[in-house]
Amino acid sequence: MIYKRGEQMNGFKLRGVVEGFYGKPWTWQERKDMIRFMGENGYTLYIYAPKADQLHRDQWRQMYEGAFEENFQSLIDTGKTAGVDISMAISPGLSLVHSDETDLNILKQKYLTFAAMGVRTISLFLDDIPPELIHQKDKQTYQSLAHAQSDFANQLYLSLANEIKNIRFILCPTIYHGTTMCQYHHTLGEKLHKDIQIMWTGPKVCSEKLTVENAQMVAKAFNRKPLFWDNFPVNDSVMVPELHIGRFSGRDGNLGTVCEGFIVNPMNQAYASMSVLKNISFYLNDPQQYNPDEALMKSFEQMYPQISSEMLTFSKACNTSPLNPGDPEITVLLLEQLEQLRKKGQLKQMSILLNENSRLICEAYDRIVEKIDQNLLADIEPWLNEYIYYGRLMNQMASVLEKIEVVYRDEHPPAKTIDAIHEANRQLEKSLEELARLKTRIFGKGLREYALELAITCKGLVKLVDW
Repeated sequence: MIYKRGEQMNGFKLRGVVEGFYGKPWTWQERKDMIRFMGENGYTLYIYAPKADQLHRDQWRQMYEGAFEENFQSLIDTGKTAGVDISMAISPGLSLVHSDETDLNILKQKYLTFAAMGVRTISLFLDDIPPELIHQKDKQTYQSLAHAQSDFANQLYLSLANEIKNIRFILCPTIYHGTTMCQYHHTLGEKLHKDIQIMWTGPKVCSEKLTVENAQMVAKAFNRKPLFWDNFPVNDSVMVPELHIGRFSGRDGNLGTVCEGFIVNPMNQAYASMSVLKNISFYLNDPQQYNPDEALMKSFEQMYPQISSEMLTFSKACNTSPLNPGDPEITVLLLEQLEQLRKKGQLKQMSILLNENSRLICEAYDRIVEKIDQNLLADIEPWLNEYIYYGRLMNQMASVLEKIEVVYRDEHPPAKTIDAIHEANRQLEKSLEELARLKTRIFGKGLREYALELAITCKGLVKLVDW
């Protein structure tokens, strides 16, 4: 579905993307391509906030200039054409002195530089910093961190509102998730200007579920509806080995009625993030009718019509994320089938099942590599490489099962048969070693562990006939 600019839609009032991850930021070209994509799919806000940008966070007192300003102006122009508002976020909390007027003025001037380019949404990020006051001057001036942040944010907002027409001001607090609210939240709710929007990620930093009940709890403490920051499909921190292109689920169908909007934090891989954002757009447009499986298939059909089924299969192998913390369903089902056959002693059927899965993976890999564009290929190639490794691993598991079956039938197999068992096991062990060297993780861990157990079992069984 392509949305027309200005089209009235149901669902969330504000739909955004925040480039707020740790690690390598997007390039300017990736950002412009993303903003065009956002406009075509109903998103209305992009927030610039890569943690690795020193001037965004660690060296926030230093002004942007030169090539950066030129590129950011181009970003704003792209946003105007696409119907996407461009926001600049600054994250000064690691060194900010809330009671220092100089810091306030530095930050104000930095925002005004971007306001002169056309920015109307100002984002102040105070996340991932110590949860208490750190400067002696602030400790003497304020009762708590929440009092300091409220006072500083209010001064900054009111000062900027005098110079920026139709300003929107977004604050990401320091304690931005939880299942209960603390005094920090209540103080923000009481002291912070009513027009400042407050971000919230749900029960956890990366929440498996976002519920109306959690949003209502937050709204009561904040004295305003929260603006959700969804940390999916982001894959930084311990999630770096993962590629989050699977199902989008666990978000309440009525969430849009109890929040100000929904902001998505994507992956470091911009083009790989697009299929997920396409998927999420179906939820944002009509959350009550959203079906995760239908939306996932529809996303691939619209974006990759020639290889939609292959991309769907690949995405299922990648479906380990905060939304699905365990092994992907595709792995769980395969292991259950293998175990049922093993209990019946049907090694040949186990081999057939593994070979069939191997064939599907290898064929899907070939089709994907042939048909996708180079930008997407560059993003997902490490995971595709692991995907084809698993195709080969399944083939080698099948070979081991075929060869070892003779042990159950023949107490004295010929030497060449024993040699064939040893060779099949060596190939399986080699694949396991190669998998261990990869920096990615698909199919979860269950299939790899099953293959390892098979290799060990094979070594034990072969001793019955080769001693």
